Amino acid sequence: MAQILSLSEAIQRFVHDGETVALEGFTHLIPTAAAHELIRQNRRDLTLVRMTPDLVYDLLIGAGCAKRLIFSWGGNPGVGSLHRLRDAVEKGWPHRLEISEHSHAALANAYVAGASNLPFAVLRGYQGSDLAKVNP
Repeated sequence: MAQILSLSEAIQRFVHDGETVALEGFTHLIPTAAAHELIRQNRRDLTLVRMTPDLVYDLLIGAGCAKRLIFSWGGNPGVGSLHRLRDAVEKGWPHRLEISEHSHAALANAYVAGASNLPFAVLRGYQGSDLAKVNP
């Protein structure tokens, strides 16, 4: 039987400091309320994963919730650069942010591998790109 929880209770029970969180979605499906609840509950040292980090991730970074960002492209086509992401990487504000950049295909394969209970997915998409030079 499914258990229905409020968003506040779900975040309180299932998201703790230091954990990895993926808030995926596009346009009207971006989980903005979940990001706001993480900020309200003052979660810290989170590893944030998102194929295309946008304004909600910028809010999480600016609020000091994020320790690391795993992504495939950072920005928002509608409103431009993510200023808090840039501040965290370039100026260490509100604190230094570790980043790990991948391709969209690599992150999609990582999601599939995780859903399949596999440690990794085989991907040939990095051949000919510079991503392997900047990401161990």
